[in-house]
Order: sequence, then C-alpha cells, then structure tokens
Amino acid sequence: MTGTYREVCATCRRPVVVCYCAHVAPIETRTRVLFLQHPREHDVPINTARIARLCLPNSEIRVGIDFANDAVVNAAIADTERPAVLLFPSADAKDIRTEPPAHDVTLVVVDGTWWQAEKLLKSNPQVRALPCYSLAPSQASRYRIRREPAEHCVATIEALAEVLGVLEGDEEKLAKLLVPFDAMVESQLAYARSGGARTRHVLHKNVRRGPPVPKAFRDRPNDVIVACGETNAWSFVTRTTRPELLHWAAVRPATGERFEAFVRPRNPLAPSFEHYAGVPNTTVENGETFGAFRARWEAFAGEAPVVGYWGHHALDALDAEGLVVPTRLDMRDATIRHLKKRAGTVNECAAAMGATVPTPWALGRAGGRLAALTVIAERMLDATRGE
Repeated sequence: MTGTYREVCATCRRPVVVCYCAHVAPIETRTRVLFLQHPREHDVPINTARIARLCLPNSEIRVGIDFANDAVVNAAIADTERPAVLLFPSADAKDIRTEPPAHDVTLVVVDGTWWQAEKLLKSNPQVRALPCYSLAPSQASRYRIRREPAEHCVATIEALAEVLGVLEGDEEKLAKLLVPFDAMVESQLAYARSGGARTRHVLHKNVRRGPPVPKAFRDRPNDVIVACGETNAWSFVTRTTRPELLHWAAVRPATGERFEAFVRPRNPLAPSFEHYAGVPNTTVENGETFGAFRARWEAFAGEAPVVGYWGHHALDALDAEGLVVPTRLDMRDATIRHLKKRAGTVNECAAAMGATVPTPWALGRAGGRLAALTVIAERMLDATRGE
C-alpha cells in the first residue's frame, strides 16, 4: 500500500499545512502546570495539552499511568514553596473562583478521557490525595474538530485557560492561551474544506484501506450487537461523580433480538438528562438496579459479544463500572470504509446506504440512533451474503 508523505512540524507535531506554531507566544505564570497524561491521549494527533505546554514555559507533561517512581511528579508533590493541587471535579473539590488557594501552586492536570483520568488517579493515590479544585466553564467549547462527550464539556486547554486566569488574577492574559488553539481549529477546518483532510476528527474522511465490511460481520455475525446508550453526564468540570449508564438499548442484527434497560441512578441525576436523552427522569429513577441490568445484559450478550457503537461515551461508562465489553466495533469508522466517503450523522449514513430508518422501538435519543445504526448493520450483513 502506498501513501502520500506529509511533512510534519517538529515542534507541534502537526502536518506543516495545519501547523499552528506561528500563533504560539510564551505566557509567563507564577503557577506551575504539571500535566499527567494517559498514554492513549498522548497518541491523539490533535492534543490540546501539547498546545498549552508550548505556550506555558512553566509547565511540563509527564506521560504514563503509574507515576509512583516519577522523580518530577514526586518532587512537585513534595514542593512546599509551590504546593501541588489537583484540577479534578471530585466530590471534595473546591470552586477555584470562590475558594482559590492562598498561595502560588503547582497545578496538576490529568489529561485524558474521563475513564483514563479515573484510571490515572486510581493508580496514583499520592496524586488523588492532593487538594482538589474545579471550575464550571463560562462558555461552550470551541473545539469543533473533536466531538466532546456532551455539549457542556470543554477541551483541556479551555478549562486550563479559565483556571489559570483565576489563579494568576489576569483572565485577559490567560485567554491568549486559546489563540493557537483557535488557529489550530480554523486551519484544520479550512484544510478539510479544501479536500485535503486526512483526519476523522474533521470531516471523517480517514478512509483506511481494507474490506468494506468489518470482519466480524463475516466470521461471527451472531456475536455482533449494535448498541446505543445515555449516561448521567454532568459537566466534566462540575461533576462530582463519574458518568454512569442510565439507558441502554441494543439489537443483534443477525437475529433481530432486542434489549433495552433503564438503570436507576446511583448518584444525583444531572439536571439536563431528560432534555438531552429524551427520556423522562421518572423512567430511569424507577428503573432496575445496576446489578439486575448487568445480569440481564450478560445473558443477552453472551460470552464473547462484538459490540458496535456510534460514539464511545456510553461504553466507557460501562467499562468504568466494571462491565467491560471485550470487543468493540467502531461503526462510524466501519461506515466510512463501507461508503468510501465522509460519514455524517448516523441517520445520514443510513440514507447514503439507501436504507429507510424505521420508527424507533426504543425510547429517546438512544432509540432513534439505534434504529439508524441497526439498518446500517443490516446492510453490512447483506453485503457479506452477496460477496
């Protein structure tokens, strides 16, 4: 297989055509920033902690999961002149606007998905024991090239700009941290519109060469399940608990078997749940226990399910609660390869395959998405039969 070589900037590690280094300017701070970055997040090409590191001379990124023997991390925790505090929305977190630290600090920032962040903190009790601070974002995210778990979530650099603005007492100066971030977003979008995009974060045009139908549909059709769900998703910055699954609906396309569950919240219900999920609060509040759901789901899924998803947030919530899905299948990526063009929404993809989406049998937004995802999976199964 041949490909086109793309020159990459050695500083920002982005292709030269979308390099944002010209917009990077040093911002001196009294606050030291120490990023603890999960290895998977480190591998994400569009990583905002890297932008922050380039802008903040008084910052550093450490990559890993267990930092017990990391000399830099241990020195930061032991620093009495600039005591370390943790930016994380735990139950005991103080609002940094109303209860800011009384002295200069080392701000420890965990960089990764919610599941990755929790794993890092669980693996590093010395970090989790630090005083915790959080801050509700003052505006919606401007991160238009990477899908956030919910509308109220923001990128790491966006949260950091607001927090440092408070700690430094100069929000206008720290807002400049977002200049290269905005430039990166705009250049990526412009490059995508020109037809040169190769990243699935923008126009979903990363069409990898390979079979038009996932191997599991050929080799293990009865094990394939497509599923959609909704979580108790508080804002990343303001939440005090991890996201928990509340609604889960699934179909086995090869047989037509269906599964739906409403799981009783284990924590206070997010104020916006009913609005974004399209499910009445009372439906989940009167739902089954997580244990009962788990038993039913495991009986339905079988020993080795292949779960196809369109957006990983609900599956991550399952993993975080100990119900790990052994084999995942990214149906958005599979659809890109099947159609050999940009994906669009799940309903747009179903239409592009010539399928008519039936009236959803499951409730809410998850039910609507699952109806479209099911017909996509059925078309892929049909394609294997015609090969």
